[in-house]
Amino acid sequence: MVQGLSSAKGVLALLGEQDNVVVLFALKRLVMLMDTFWHEVSAELPLIEELAASDTLADETRRLASLVASQVYFHLSDYSNSVNHALAAGTAFDATTRSLFTDTILSRCIDTYVAYQETPESERAELPPKLEELFVSLTKSWVVENETLADMKEMVGFTVRARRLDFLEKVLRQSLAKTHSAEILNFTFNVANVLLQDITFRRKVLRLLADLYTDGLSTIDYYSLAHCLLFLGDVEATSDLIYDLWKADKKTVAYQLAFDLFDYGNQEYLSGVVSHLEKQLGVGEPVQAEQQAAPSPDAAPAAGGAEGTAAGAASNPSVDTANRSSPATATKVPETPEHKLISVLSGEMTTNLNVKFLYSRCCADVHILTHIKKMSDPRNAVIHNATVVANALMYSGTTMDGFLRDNLKWLSTAQYWSKFTVVASTGAIHCGHTEEAMRVLDQYLPKGSSVPALPYQEAGALYALGLIHSPLGVTRDRTTIQYLEENLQKFSANVQMVHGASLGIGLTAMGLQDESLYDALFTCVTGMDAVGAEGAAVGVGMLMLGSGNEIVVQSLKNVAYEDNQKEKVIRGVCMAMALINLGREDEALPLAEELLASGDPWVRLGGCFVLGLAYAGTENAKTIERLLNITVKDMSDDVRRTAATMIGFLTFKDPNLCLDLVRVLVDSYNPHMRYGVAMALAVSAAGTGNPAVIDVLWDMKEDIVDYVRQGACMALAMVMVQLTEKENPKVKEFRQIIEKKVEDRNEGRCSKFGYVLAAGLLDAGGRNCTFALHKQRHRLDKAVVGVFMFLQYWYWYPYLLMITLAMQPTCIIALNESLELPEYTFKSNAPPSTYAVPKSVLQEKKVKSSEAPAVVLSITRKEEELRQRRHQNAAGEAAAGASVTGGAVAGETGEGKAAGSGKKGEESAAAAAAVEKEPNFEILHNPARVSAHQFSVVTHDVDPRYKPLKPKPVGICLLRDMKPELGAESLVKPVVLTDRDEAPVPEPFSYP
Repeated sequence: MVQGLSSAKGVLALLGEQDNVVVLFALKRLVMLMDTFWHEVSAELPLIEELAASDTLADETRRLASLVASQVYFHLSDYSNSVNHALAAGTAFDATTRSLFTDTILSRCIDTYVAYQETPESERAELPPKLEELFVSLTKSWVVENETLADMKEMVGFTVRARRLDFLEKVLRQSLAKTHSAEILNFTFNVANVLLQDITFRRKVLRLLADLYTDGLSTIDYYSLAHCLLFLGDVEATSDLIYDLWKADKKTVAYQLAFDLFDYGNQEYLSGVVSHLEKQLGVGEPVQAEQQAAPSPDAAPAAGGAEGTAAGAASNPSVDTANRSSPATATKVPETPEHKLISVLSGEMTTNLNVKFLYSRCCADVHILTHIKKMSDPRNAVIHNATVVANALMYSGTTMDGFLRDNLKWLSTAQYWSKFTVVASTGAIHCGHTEEAMRVLDQYLPKGSSVPALPYQEAGALYALGLIHSPLGVTRDRTTIQYLEENLQKFSANVQMVHGASLGIGLTAMGLQDESLYDALFTCVTGMDAVGAEGAAVGVGMLMLGSGNEIVVQSLKNVAYEDNQKEKVIRGVCMAMALINLGREDEALPLAEELLASGDPWVRLGGCFVLGLAYAGTENAKTIERLLNITVKDMSDDVRRTAATMIGFLTFKDPNLCLDLVRVLVDSYNPHMRYGVAMALAVSAAGTGNPAVIDVLWDMKEDIVDYVRQGACMALAMVMVQLTEKENPKVKEFRQIIEKKVEDRNEGRCSKFGYVLAAGLLDAGGRNCTFALHKQRHRLDKAVVGVFMFLQYWYWYPYLLMITLAMQPTCIIALNESLELPEYTFKSNAPPSTYAVPKSVLQEKKVKSSEAPAVVLSITRKEEELRQRRHQNAAGEAAAGASVTGGAVAGETGEGKAAGSGKKGEESAAAAAAVEKEPNFEILHNPARVSAHQFSVVTHDVDPRYKPLKPKPVGICLLRDMKPELGAESLVKPVVLTDRDEAPVPEPFSYP
C-alpha cells in the first residue's frame, strides 16, 4: 500500500489516456494497489480487459493489463477467469514470487494440467500452449532446486500425477547421482502402485524403475527389482535376473528371489519364468524318489474300494487305519542345485515346507468340533455340512483327518451332495500334500466301470484332488490333470462326476489356458444338466484365469443369453467371465457394462462379478461409485447384495476405505444389503484384526435377520483370525458366544450355520494360518479366487472349501544355502502371552476349576462367627486373672490370630512366588509360528551365527552364515509325519 493514498480513482483515471507510457504507468501502480483497492479497480474491469485485448498498445502494456485483470478476478473469487488472464499475462506474471495470488494461480494451473493429463486421449480438448509453457518452466526450475530427499519425493509425486515421464526420470537420476541409494526408487514404486489408476502409464513408470534399479546404485536392490518386474509381468527379464545371479555365484539371493516370486506371482507369470529358466539352466523334469502312479479310470477297485469312504462308512465302519496314507513319503528333493531352484520357483519346495510346518505346529482343538457335533441334530443336514466344513478349515493343510476317521458313523448320515462335501473336505485337510494325493484318496477315487458306484463320493474325491494340488504355482507334472480329464470325458453323462472333475481341473490347472482342457470343459457347459454345467463353467473360468480371452468370453456370453437358460448355468458362466477378467481393469469395462444393462438379474449379477474381479485391489473410484449405485438402485436383492460385497474386493488393500464406503449401508432397511456390507468388510479386512471393522461387525451379529447374523459371524471370524485376547478382548467373548449359540436349541438353523463355520475360520490351518488377498500390495490371484468362490456358498455349499486357497501360513522358516533347516533362533519383543494360541477346551476347564472359590455353607459361617464371639468374651473375663491364664488367652486370641494370619501370608507369598513374572520377550526357534501381527516385533539379533539375507523376513527366508569357520551346521530334526500324530481322540468330558 502506498502511504497517504486513500483511493485508486486517480490512478484509474489514467487508464483512459491515449499515451501508452501513461497507461503503462497506471497499470504498474494498480498492481501495487490491488490488495487494498481491488473493489474500486473492479469497477473498471471492462476497460482493463479492453486494454488487454487492444492491438494498438505495446505487448508489455497488454500483458500488464492481463495481470491486473487476473488479480481483480482473483479477488472476486472467479478463479477460472483469473487463471486465463494470468496465462495471457506471460512474462508479466512472475511465478517465482510467493503470495496468495501467485500460489493460487499456480495451484489452479497445475490442477488443470493434471486433469488434462488424466483425461483419456480420445476425450481430451486442446491444451492451451501457454499452460504447457508455464508448467514446463515451473518444473524445470523446481527440478534444479531440489536439495533434500523430502523435496525430491515431492517432485516425484508431482511428476507422476502430471504424467511427465521425462521430468520424473530427471528427478530420479538427480537423486541417484547424489545418494546412490534405492530409497527414492522404492518411494516411486509405492507411489506408482498406490496413486496411479492408469495401467498404461503405471507400466511406463515401472519400466523406468526397472532400468534405474541397475543403474547408478552402489548396491543393487535385487528384491525391489524383482517386485518391479513382477508387476510388469516381464517373464524374460525376471528369468535373466535369476540366471545372472546364479551364474555370478549368488545362489542364496537367487533362491530368495525364487521363494518371493512364488509367494507373489500368478500362475501364468510363474509358468513363463520356469519355462525360460529351464532352458537357460538346461534342466528337465525332476527325478522323483518314488513315482506315484495315478490310478487309471479303468483300473480295478482296490481293497476296501469306494465302499470305505467316509460318507459310506455305515456299510463298512471298520475301515482300518493301516490303509491311511502317511505324508512321510515325499518327493525327494532333487540333488542338483538347478533342480532345487526350479522346484522353489514352481512352488513344490514351499508347499512341502508349509505342509510339514502345519503338521508339526498344529494347535487346533478337536474338542470344539466334538462339542459342536454333540450339540447338533445329526439329521440336520445344514449343520452337519457346516461341521464337516469347519473341520476341513480348522485342519486345512495339516493332513490330520482324525475327526473324520473317529466319527464314521456320524458321517454316514450324510446324503446326496452332503456326501460330496464330506469327501471333498479331505482335500482341504490334505491341501498341499501333493506327493501322496492319489494314495490318500485311493479308496474314494472312481474305478472300474463307466458307471460310478458311488457318484457323490467319487465326484467329491475328484474335487478333493484339485484342492490338494491348488497351492502349487506351476503344474510341471500333468499326471493329475490328465487323470481328471480322462474321468471328465469318461463320465460325461453323469452330473456329479462332471461337477467334481470340472472343479478339480480348474483348481489343478488354474491359469494354464490349455485349449484341449477348455474344449472338454466347454462341451459340458453346453451339453450338461444345470449343476454339471455350472461346475464346468467355473472350471473354464479358473483354467483361463486372468487371460481376458475374448473368444472364450464371447462363447460363455452366448450361453448366458440363450432363451430359457437355467439360473445355475447363467450364474456359472457369469462367474467364469469374471474369473477370466481378473485384474484386466479397463479392458473388462465394456463387458461389465453390457452385462449390467441386461434385463435378466442373473446376468446383471455377472456384471457385478466382473467389476469386482477386474478391478480387484485397485480402489478405482469410478468402479466403486458404480457398485454403490447398483447397491442402492437395482431391483434385485441378489444383485444389490453382490454389488455391496464386490466393494470389498476393490478395497482389500485398504480396509478403512471399505469401512468408510459401506458404513452408511449398515443401517439399511434391506437385509440383503446389510449382509453384503458384512461380506465386503470380511473380504477387505480379512486377517487384519482391524478394530474399527470388528466394532461394526460386532453390532451386526445381533441383527434381527438370521442370514445377516450368519454373515456377520463369519466375517468376524475372518477378521479376527489369529487375533488374541491380549490384542482384542472381544476375541475370547466371541469364542464364548459361538459355544453358547451352538448349544442353544432355539437358535435358527441359518445363523447357527454361520456360528459353526466361524469356529472353523477362527482356527484356520491348525491356528497357524491367516487369510490374505495381497502381500506387499501384490494381488494374490489364487487367494482372490478362493474368497470369491467361497462367497458363492449362498447358492452352493461345496464352494466353501475353496477358501483354503486364501489361507497363508504365518511363520518364519529359515533355510541355509543348501535349503536345509539349521538351528536358528530369533526374538519376539513381546510377552509370550500376547501372541500365544488360545487354550484348549480342557485347559480352560482346568483353569476354571482351579480358580473356583471354596464353597462355604451358611450354617458353617454362622458357627464360625459364634465361636469367635465366645473366644472374645472369654478373653474379656480373664483379663484381670492370672498371667498364665491371660497368656493362654492371649495365645488364643492375639498371638494365635497373628500366627494364623502369618501362616496364611506365608502361603499366599509362596503361591505368588510360584507364579513367575512373565518375560517381556520370547526366543523363537526355527521353524517358528509367528502370527501376522507379531512380525512387527520380531528381531533377528539373537543368533550369533546366522543373519537373514533380507531385512524383516516373512515366511521362508534364506540365511547368511556369518561364521562359516565354526564348521558343520546343526540342523533341525526332520519332521516325520506319522499316523500317530493325528488329531487326538477326544477325552470324555461334559459341558456345564
